[in-house]
Amino acid sequence: MVKDKIILKQKSKESLNTENVTKLNTSLDYITKAIASVKGLDKRNFVQTVEAGVNLMGINFKQTNNRIGFDVVLPVAFQKAPRVAFFGLTPNFINSVKDVFDKVITGDQIPTFDKKTGKKLAAEYDLFFAEPAALTLVGKYLGQTLAPRGKMPKPCPPDMAAIKVLIANASRTVTVSNKKGDGLPVVHFPIGKETMTDKELADNFLTIYGKLLPLLPANTQNIKSMYIKTTMGPTKYIFKR
Repeated sequence: MVKDKIILKQKSKESLNTENVTKLNTSLDYITKAIASVKGLDKRNFVQTVEAGVNLMGINFKQTNNRIGFDVVLPVAFQKAPRVAFFGLTPNFINSVKDVFDKVITGDQIPTFDKKTGKKLAAEYDLFFAEPAALTLVGKYLGQTLAPRGKMPKPCPPDMAAIKVLIANASRTVTVSNKKGDGLPVVHFPIGKETMTDKELADNFLTIYGKLLPLLPANTQNIKSMYIKTTMGPTKYIFKR
């Protein structure tokens, strides 16, 4: 019985890429069906992330200015609500926005951060905002800690409603980049959780794809292959030259 299940799983994995994927197809129907084919193949005792990757060609990524990096707000959120900290200088500004944030750090507290406490702060909070007047001070004392982690504070508008929108968007935002390391010719990104519907995952994938494509100098001619997979599951190629 166990042996039969293993053989069935192997055949399921092998069948993922037996179809002809040499023609680029990014229709919602095609992507939705591709996602459906990878979900559930490797069941685990945790909810897996559904991921996608685009292998690129014809671009010299050794030149750092050719590397890709952008944020995209997805139509369907799948990440937990972020913990948000705020750096402020003036009492009036702080009082006008403090209720939106999980932590408020005042101007006299900013210089007290050292390397250790700065790392602890960066680990505890997902997103940072700062009163515009505080940005230089934050950069001086925490720039070397927050910048490498992609957590330098965003300028804070003096409007609670606008801040709430920015925070809400953060849980729907994904960073797509190959700027770190050697700049390999691939971008790999999450599109959601396996508990989401196939269409929700497809909508997220196509939103990222739609923002990536205009950044490629030769458009689709720079795409070597594209694939979808779950965290622990097999790769499903949806396009391959």
